[in-house]
Amino acid sequence: MILKSKWNRRSFLSALGTLGSTLFAPAEIFAAKKTKESAQSPIDGSPIVPITSGLGSTGDVYAELGVKPLINIVGTVTVIGGSVMRPEVMELMRQGNQHFVMINDLEVAAGRYIEKLCKTPPGYTGLVTGGVAAGLVVAYAGMMTEDLEPRIRVCPDVTDFPRTEVIIQKAHRNPFDHQIRQTGAKLIEVETQEQMINAINPKTLAIHFTNILSDKGQVSGPETVAIAKAHNLYTFNDASADVPPKERLWEYPAVGFDFVGFSGGKDICGPQASGILIGKEQLIRWAQLNMSPQEDRIGRCCKVGKETIFALLKALELFVNQDYDAVLRMYDSRAQVISDAMKKFGVTAWPREFNAQALGNVTPYYSWQIDQTKLKITGHEVMQQLADTKPIGIGSMGAGASGMRGRDPNAPAHPPEQHRRPADPTRFGFAMWQLKDGEDKIIADRLLEIFSQAPKA
Repeated sequence: MILKSKWNRRSFLSALGTLGSTLFAPAEIFAAKKTKESAQSPIDGSPIVPITSGLGSTGDVYAELGVKPLINIVGTVTVIGGSVMRPEVMELMRQGNQHFVMINDLEVAAGRYIEKLCKTPPGYTGLVTGGVAAGLVVAYAGMMTEDLEPRIRVCPDVTDFPRTEVIIQKAHRNPFDHQIRQTGAKLIEVETQEQMINAINPKTLAIHFTNILSDKGQVSGPETVAIAKAHNLYTFNDASADVPPKERLWEYPAVGFDFVGFSGGKDICGPQASGILIGKEQLIRWAQLNMSPQEDRIGRCCKVGKETIFALLKALELFVNQDYDAVLRMYDSRAQVISDAMKKFGVTAWPREFNAQALGNVTPYYSWQIDQTKLKITGHEVMQQLADTKPIGIGSMGAGASGMRGRDPNAPAHPPEQHRRPADPTRFGFAMWQLKDGEDKIIADRLLEIFSQAPKA
């Protein structure tokens, strides 16, 4: 079934609005006047002003553009939009849009607020960036240019810069070190602690550490910091997806890294194009010199609006003050709604999988097993049918986390087959952490349809 008959796009959104009204209605803003539009608005909040013509006038801007929205059972991946902002965060975005301000002054003030929220070490402050990728660009540019305007203007032409080499463990290479390379810095791969020390020379600028790959490299974070300090080098810890737990916001800077980067658009649930740099004050200033609103520098494209800054601060505040045990109970209750709907088909829930100390993307995972003596359908087929749901897809089968890829003219005509360990065909599962209120019921109803129509064994 493709959510037709009584289900259509408008009624789907209206149902979500009804289910989520107690959680998402910003009563303090709209108590004076509850319009028909606000009463029927989707879970993402009530309209600031009714739109009566043009784009958005139907209340379904996705349909107007012909793009299918998704219920997110995948995670906080950028290719499907990261995370969803809470109403308080959206309200701060609105408030931040009310006035003009000197952006640099606002960034400094935001940094001070981050200091308090994230319990930064003495001499450290914060900077709101356009995501951690943008933070990498401006941080590494800042390390190389310092506060020297002639260098800032020519970066990434670093030919005459004194220090331009960045040591990185081979196991820590990842698609985001492209942002280091785009500053003109040269990456030097090493594997062992001895190699790391031997690679240091007068051109060495910093040592890069990729936190989510900590268990892959041979040199730990504290060891990296110790080596860097002994040789007067900088360190950057890319911890983009590595909260929760929230304590990492202050534990990682306390290790002694000169910079630590956290994404604002993942589980912190700030604006998708936002990130946080926590670092030593002088280095943060050098990074800020290399980013927008300054002109004629490599980070001019790394623009952060006043609205994003305020919204990120609110999201961070809510994240730091949340009761994560209560969050886990909410995830469990959502999974239970889905489990209860499938019991009669012989689909049983596996125990929740959760490692609170995982290096990144820390969240519970829920899975179910199909009794093949009752139904002839595989877990992969279930996930595909969820993704094929219309008008709102549930998940995104086939959407690679890395996004679009260009053509490789040198690729072989017949590339070798990729042999992967086969997953259990009787199981399927997903995460609950980006579901909005009421979407667990939508998923449960859709799975009820899928299993009702599945061939019997």
